[in-house]
Amino acid sequence: MSDPGTLQLLAAGLNFVPALLWTVVAADLWCFLRKRQSRGAVFLILFVLGCLVAVHFSLWTLWMMIPLHLGTPSTFRGLLLALIDATVVAVLSVGRHFALIWPVRARPPTAAWLGVNYGTAFVAVTAIVLADLRLVDLSPTVHSGLFTLFPIYLVWLATMAVRDVRRLARSGVWRPGRFGELSSADVASLTLGLAFMVAAQLVPVAARTTPLSLMTRETSSPAALWFFGLQGAAGIAFAVCFVVRDLADVLRGFVAAAGALGATAGLYFGARRLGGRLADPELRRLVDFAAVLGVAFVLIPGQVLLRGALDQVVFRRSRRRWAELQAFLQHLSPELGVAECCRGVLAELARAMQFRGVAIMLADAEAVVHGEFALGPLERVWSGCASALPPHALGQSRLRDLPLPLLDALTEADVVAIIPVVSPRRLWGHVLVRTDLLGASFSDEDDQALDAVADQLALLLDGAELLARTRAVERSLAHAEQLAAIGELAARIAHEIRNPITAARSLAQQLVQEESAFGEEHRLILAELERVEKQVAALLRFARREEFRFEGVDLGELARATVAGFRTRLEAAGVGVELELADGVTARADREKMRQVLINLIENALDALAASPAPRRVGIGVGTANGSALLRLTDSGPGVPADVLPHLFEPFYSRKEAGTGLGLAIAKRTVDAHGGRIELASQADAGMTVRIELPLARPPEGPPRQ
Repeated sequence: MSDPGTLQLLAAGLNFVPALLWTVVAADLWCFLRKRQSRGAVFLILFVLGCLVAVHFSLWTLWMMIPLHLGTPSTFRGLLLALIDATVVAVLSVGRHFALIWPVRARPPTAAWLGVNYGTAFVAVTAIVLADLRLVDLSPTVHSGLFTLFPIYLVWLATMAVRDVRRLARSGVWRPGRFGELSSADVASLTLGLAFMVAAQLVPVAARTTPLSLMTRETSSPAALWFFGLQGAAGIAFAVCFVVRDLADVLRGFVAAAGALGATAGLYFGARRLGGRLADPELRRLVDFAAVLGVAFVLIPGQVLLRGALDQVVFRRSRRRWAELQAFLQHLSPELGVAECCRGVLAELARAMQFRGVAIMLADAEAVVHGEFALGPLERVWSGCASALPPHALGQSRLRDLPLPLLDALTEADVVAIIPVVSPRRLWGHVLVRTDLLGASFSDEDDQALDAVADQLALLLDGAELLARTRAVERSLAHAEQLAAIGELAARIAHEIRNPITAARSLAQQLVQEESAFGEEHRLILAELERVEKQVAALLRFARREEFRFEGVDLGELARATVAGFRTRLEAAGVGVELELADGVTARADREKMRQVLINLIENALDALAASPAPRRVGIGVGTANGSALLRLTDSGPGVPADVLPHLFEPFYSRKEAGTGLGLAIAKRTVDAHGGRIELASQADAGMTVRIELPLARPPEGPPRQ
């Protein structure tokens, strides 16, 4: 290791590593800024910082490669030293600025702070560049003092940047979902870089020389190797917190570039050594030509092979993963339904990309999850914030543009990517990805393939929905035919028995009016015949085709009038009525048909409350919701089990001993004919709620304005 040339090459290599590393970081940032067209200043400043650091360590590498006989001060060395000193000041000034704006919740620095930060940097750069280029005549004492104060200024700038990071950082290690925040691991990495930087500045003191002498006259000494080695180590330590956030792309780019350069250098020097041993000029030219072909092979297919090997070994991702996923999607049948299709695609996607967890939040608030995924924080904010998501995919670098409540939930769930599932018909939802540090960044191929998978999944879900609707229509038609047959049969039966019942009812009325020892029995006969007559009337009404006369109906006025007719029965049953009727809610409806619906619902509520303990209450509300008129009726009765609710609208289904099972069926048919919707909600021992939504009536058109 005593060979001066070897020491120089080693020192140059120690600075070339951070130069190459920061070049890859800057190249990835440039691709991001160009493709994503980010408008934020954060990534632009980070790109400038990456370029400055890459240039700085590239200049150090070039400095170490200067032949030893140019060790004395020269114009070229002075210019190179001036550029090195200028870039290091720019790096530390821009780095401190970046540290203040990187956290999502950080306040941007004031204009005064920016003026002081960049103003002092400009003064320092001006002074040191003038001294490096010897454009100002300085005494040896002043010149030496300036080069002594300059490292102190650099250490002070780096210390202030690390202090700002420590102040803004949150405790914890690096996690993919928290890359938008500074962490304790970032503080440790930057502190280590600062320690290497300070140690490098102490090397000239320990060697009893000056930094300038070490950099110009003693570049082949062990002290110079330590100086430049510690400088390179500081550059690598400072890069760690940025490399971790884009580990996959940086690792691919760095290994591919380093491998290509190493192989190229090996081919070049190997060809030169082999050519030097050959006496025949033709053979030497053949060796040179083979070396050129070898370099071409290394730079083009060699990098592709190396990247593929990295994906296979480090990231555990097969080269054929996307072809396998496409084949799986092509064989996935929409007959499985929306949920099962989503579940199958998520499982295959997690296998292909080695995701720790993946979920899809559907537009109807349903979630399908595969792997490790904590949806609790997201479910609390998703309905209110999902509309803020853009129509394109989001990687971890663009999540910082989202609303803070949603960003906090995504951070807590460690989400690193969001891919919308959009078809030409609708937005189905969003795929959320959770992974480890190695998988937290995606290549361009991964981005394109994920978008293609999401698009194909959306088309598959369209097919599943259309197939489900087709089956529902088929079942509805079959059910309608069955109901039509039942209705026709019911109408015939009701017509046949109505005349005898009417005659018997008239006779029973006469018997009740007469004084007889069997008066109580006669009244019971009359009540039962009236009940049968009522059931027959309901059956006939269900069976016949109704005609509707639509008009503007004030639902609040209709509810008041209907409740007034029940006032006596409500008071006798000890049932209180709570009315919340908004004024001016006018629906397009058939007044009489909707009155019958409301009467039926109130009677059902009274029947449910008959066996309930006090206090008994019925609530009726009128308002608007979802652009429709809303009529809501609640009671404090016992309610019904959840498994019973879907059957309550079925004809002839009743939970009452004397019920016909037609009241709610008629109500649903009436509301459907209005183009509205009726829903039931109930929990055991918590009462029943009926919601009816009807189209709003158009406001009357006034006379034209003059």
